[in-house]
Amino acid sequence: MAFENAPARGKKISNANSFHGVRPEEEAVASKDALPSPFLALHARLGRPLRVAILSDFTRIPYANGAAFQTRFLYQSLTRAGHEVTIIGPHDPDAREDELAPGTVSLPSVPLKTYPGVHFPMPLAAWVYDASRWNFDIVFAQTTSLLMEFGVWLRKMRGIPLLCVNTTHLVAAYDVLLPQKLSEIEAVHAGVEFALKRPFEKKFASIFNESDGLVVLSEGLRRYWRERGVTVPIHVIPRAVQPQHFDRPLGPDPYTEIGAGHGRRLLCAGRHTREKSQDRIIQIFARHVAPFIPDVTLTMLGEGPDTKYYKEVAVAEGVADRVLFAGEVSFDRMADFYNHADVFVHGSLSETYGNVMGEALWCGTPTVAFSDGMGVSSQIEDGVNGLLLSPGHRKGTKEHRSEDDANLAFGRTVIDLLNDPVRRAELGKNASRIARERATPRAIEERIANAFRAAQEHAVSSGLRPAIARPRPLQWLTTARHFWPWGAIMGSVYLFGHLRPATPVTRQRLHPQIGDK
Repeated sequence: MAFENAPARGKKISNANSFHGVRPEEEAVASKDALPSPFLALHARLGRPLRVAILSDFTRIPYANGAAFQTRFLYQSLTRAGHEVTIIGPHDPDAREDELAPGTVSLPSVPLKTYPGVHFPMPLAAWVYDASRWNFDIVFAQTTSLLMEFGVWLRKMRGIPLLCVNTTHLVAAYDVLLPQKLSEIEAVHAGVEFALKRPFEKKFASIFNESDGLVVLSEGLRRYWRERGVTVPIHVIPRAVQPQHFDRPLGPDPYTEIGAGHGRRLLCAGRHTREKSQDRIIQIFARHVAPFIPDVTLTMLGEGPDTKYYKEVAVAEGVADRVLFAGEVSFDRMADFYNHADVFVHGSLSETYGNVMGEALWCGTPTVAFSDGMGVSSQIEDGVNGLLLSPGHRKGTKEHRSEDDANLAFGRTVIDLLNDPVRRAELGKNASRIARERATPRAIEERIANAFRAAQEHAVSSGLRPAIARPRPLQWLTTARHFWPWGAIMGSVYLFGHLRPATPVTRQRLHPQIGDK
């Protein structure tokens, strides 16, 4: 039972930073985080605080989103160190004034029908083209959209150093724009590969090469972009887990509120969209776990455009009464869901990092996931701080393990782990220790500060000649070169998104906003 095994599987007993009291390595981490922020040292280069622009796909946090949470972390860390930070992103018609960070610049935008709450920034207003209004010392482009072209334009027009961030694994993401039935047709997949994936990879690689550095979240992504021709410096920087949210004292059991009872609990968290493969987790649970453990439940935490589809999968698999859809919960309550779970299960192969994975490991939740060679594989060492399995391959390919075989192996691994509290405790303890070595705020700030300095040096060594000081026709040409593809490509994706419009979701303010203290 969940509570009977709590001490064995590493639940927090008396201290928010411990399993059985504060561990020595956690005391070391805490004292290290108490040191001055590495961002303070960035004042030295110019003899003053930096003026930093963060290009983001979100000017607020409408729903749980790893990139948006990281934008909030970076914004707050930089402002605490005295730097002047401006968030630049799409206009969100649903945003309230108090949800936007001070000084936020909202660009004209269009909605993406596939993802309610997501808007694409577009160069549709004359003031966007006025290079003289944009005065920054560095631009940090944490965006998946062609808003990156705006950053490249600022670099060429004003000589502003640009750091890009790869926040989405493109190969795994574009299929979700298709309706479910179309996505199951191999010929359609081939068409998407030809028309979208390869051109977008080529386009993004060219943008990265016109920057002063690329930030990726795993070594797998560093290799991935090197293989696709990216030559600028690449910095591997994972995302921070914020102790103020995930090291709180253990709170009430949230599973009893949603009807999970005191049986064994599996947890799957994340935005509900097919690229995350939560439907695969539901099928594995229904076919390979639930029939063998009568008291086990699967809680699906989060919402998204495919929530309705996932519920239909649970009904079709005959486990609608044991798959619990808890919706999206406050960021501050996430730790309780991780800590009161028996096993965290993760099926996504599209993660550049996987925030929920990092949070689960930080909380010491025993984890089973598929090896993706990217974000998940960068966080889990199989058998040490979690269990990784081969994801298998679609029928018709030559690989030795099919998806069906992989699903069976995944289910058996989950059952074995549920029945072995000693193994769960071992994995959970290692997971928490390693996460605290790798993902503390100070460790991430130090890496980002180093990337800022490297970008500034790269811009100087590149011999940039700002176009704003050159003849007007050259300025027009520079603007056209970057604003035209920005508008044309994002406009095309906007139209393509109408193929699979999702049901709008009325969202409450559940999460701390970017400018919140």
